[in-house]
Amino acid sequence: MHDHELDDGVVRLRAWTDEDAGWYAESVRDPLIQRFTTDSPTLDAAQVLAAIVRLRESAADEGFLVCDSVTGRRLGNIALRHDGRFGEISYWVAAEARGRGAATRAVALFSAWAFRNVGLGELWLRAHRDNVASRLVASRTGFRRDPRRDETQEVKGEVWPMLGYTLARPAS
Repeated sequence: MHDHELDDGVVRLRAWTDEDAGWYAESVRDPLIQRFTTDSPTLDAAQVLAAIVRLRESAADEGFLVCDSVTGRRLGNIALRHDGRFGEISYWVAAEARGRGAATRAVALFSAWAFRNVGLGELWLRAHRDNVASRLVASRTGFRRDPRRDETQEVKGEVWPMLGYTLARPAS
């Protein structure tokens, strides 16, 4: 886990605190987040707090809260699961923060950080085929469509068609 923040003047990525658990649990009830993430609609603050504690102790997971750089207002979530060589990014933006470029800025900051601080060679992300906004975020941040990373997964009793994207470590 990390003990610093990333900031581009518009969005800040900061470590999760115990006080963020209730906000997360409430935010994931949003219908769009439920449509495109694996988070349960019955997730509660205690479960989120347990996940924050696990994140702090994990060597294979990283995660930040996405905030407004000026106001500090919580905007979303961004996470990374990795094996030390490759990693997969996931993210969502709260309803009140959509349409302002927060996801694009967060993915760009987080990707650069993951290459620099975790030492990964390649990043992946998957977006539900119908999640046009997330697919645009991938493209705007340099990820390229990679049909080899496409998959289907069963989520909440449905089969989701997931489109894969990759981003190679920039040349030094």
